[in-house]
Amino acid sequence: MVNRYDQGVRSGMRRMAITVGLPLMTALLGILAPSAEAQGQTVLKAAFYQPAGHPIVELAKESLAKIEKATDGRVKFAIYPSSTLVPTAEMASGVDDGTAFMAIWYMPYMSKTIPLFDIETIPVWTAGTCKAIIDAYDAGLNDVYTEALKRQGLVNVKVAGVSECLPRVLAARKEVRVPADAKGLKVRSVGAEAEMFKFIGASPVNMTMDQAYEALSRGIVDGITNGFMMLYERSHLEPLKHVTNMNLTSVLMHVIYNSATLAKLDPRDRPTVEKGMKEVAEHVRAGLDRRNAETITSSGSKFGTRIYQPTEAERKQWVEAAQASRKTFEARAANDPLIKKGLGYVYQFNPRD
Repeated sequence: MVNRYDQGVRSGMRRMAITVGLPLMTALLGILAPSAEAQGQTVLKAAFYQPAGHPIVELAKESLAKIEKATDGRVKFAIYPSSTLVPTAEMASGVDDGTAFMAIWYMPYMSKTIPLFDIETIPVWTAGTCKAIIDAYDAGLNDVYTEALKRQGLVNVKVAGVSECLPRVLAARKEVRVPADAKGLKVRSVGAEAEMFKFIGASPVNMTMDQAYEALSRGIVDGITNGFMMLYERSHLEPLKHVTNMNLTSVLMHVIYNSATLAKLDPRDRPTVEKGMKEVAEHVRAGLDRRNAETITSSGSKFGTRIYQPTEAERKQWVEAAQASRKTFEARAANDPLIKKGLGYVYQFNPRD
């Protein structure tokens, strides 16, 4: 016969076994449960500074999904919008150290340390077409960019291709037809373009596009240069009713990725992912071209935007205003072999005038 004391001890032991056993079992299951990598799936992180829903993010997701399908699900992409994975100005470093596998990024953010990247904001693109720009990059300028990043110590970053090529416009609170009209304006501009605005008597302000809307509301800037679609998507055209097509340069962005991470992928998937990075650039670029045209058409009814196309005589004034920055950049080629090499590719498709 079991006394009450024995029954209490046994009951307590059963409760202890349950209390200890369940967490232990859960922990063991956690250890034994295969991770995505163990199941044969590799998750690659894609970083964007644009918010979720932005055309760049959505177009990239469409193309990345094709890579996932082509690898039979062995490769999966995790999307990180709004600079949630890597700060906007540090995306090249974030890709290099493996925080992100790939990113779509604006290279002139690094132009102070890599002067070559100023080439995007210099009026050397005399053909006046995105085709001539893309041809120069595909012919070898993308590889020169990769070489420049390596020279800066970012040895794992590979430039896949141009993912955005949109004509750069000036949006301002007042109509600006010629450079003289911009005198006194505080203009958000980057790279060598800022030197042009300084030359004509404006006050260039260097900041990321993430900071621009607040700067507008606080009166820190009263003009912004960017692609038309980007101004539209970020609602910068609400306070900036006047847009001038300067037709000097285009806004470019690139797909960059980590070549060391690529080398560690399943051999079956490496060629697919590498080719896929180029296809992401092409797909996003084509989609942005369509979206840019749509925003130009609808901007008048949505924001009351007034678009000004300078006459040929007025455009010559813009070209002349930008010549000082161009000559300064070309002179730097004497001491920077990468600038010299980069200009060589530019002038293959954009005749020197």
